[in-house]
Amino acid sequence: MKKLVKPILFCFVLYYLLPIIGTILYASSTKWSKSLLPSDFTLQWFQQLLTDREFIAAVGRSLLLAGVVLVTILLLMIPTIIWIHLYFPRLNRWLEKLLLLPYALPGVILVTALLRTYAKTGISMFVVLVGALFITALPIVYLSLNNQMRLINLKELVDAAETLGAPMSTIIIQVLFPNIRIGATLVSLMIFSSVFGEYMLTNLLIGGRFQTVRIYMLRRMNENGHLASAVMVLYLLFMVGIALTTFMLTNRQKQQLSLKQTREEKQSKNEALKGVVTENVFRNT
Repeated sequence: MKKLVKPILFCFVLYYLLPIIGTILYASSTKWSKSLLPSDFTLQWFQQLLTDREFIAAVGRSLLLAGVVLVTILLLMIPTIIWIHLYFPRLNRWLEKLLLLPYALPGVILVTALLRTYAKTGISMFVVLVGALFITALPIVYLSLNNQMRLINLKELVDAAETLGAPMSTIIIQVLFPNIRIGATLVSLMIFSSVFGEYMLTNLLIGGRFQTVRIYMLRRMNENGHLASAVMVLYLLFMVGIALTTFMLTNRQKQQLSLKQTREEKQSKNEALKGVVTENVFRNT
């Protein structure tokens, strides 16, 4: 059975890599029809893409949407989670269950309900889209930041800072945020990447009026497959960069946690040794 592990893993890796390799080759060629490999290689599709104003505008819209959603989530959720941890810790159990509801609600039903509710109110569909993406991102944000707050012993840090006379704004900025910086960065990267590549809600709520990268890519797919493949390659490189950054930050967080545990173990051992030494001194005297 152990001998079959490597061949099976190789087949899985090949299964996932072949479409990526094929997309890269197709984006780097002009003709590929009668041979196993493309008949020529070129970078003209990438050059054409990077000089296309529509593509640059689509990237800008995707960045704008992801940035607005991310800033809104962080500004609202970090103080809310801190407030719940300090004053209403019993709500955590219920909120963790309640915030899983967005995963149970199909996106098409959500879009239909939003259109019927806000279509005639005069509210911009961009604002509605930001709110919808905010709701769909809540489970990831809340569960991740909630676990981070538990790891840093939030209540003890706040009590110690309040004892020294620090106001809540100073506590959040100078005490709490440095301790949750890596966790908040990981959440930000996950939210940013998911919103940047979001298609369904954006297409159904706004459509061609707000053309993001994914909408641009699918439109180009019907016009020119080489350009669509070039968009996919650039998008893949962007996602790989985010994944590598997330991996590095996760490893850094694990190292910090292991160092913290090691220090606590050494401190507890030193205190135990001091207690034993003190007890022996009293006995001898």
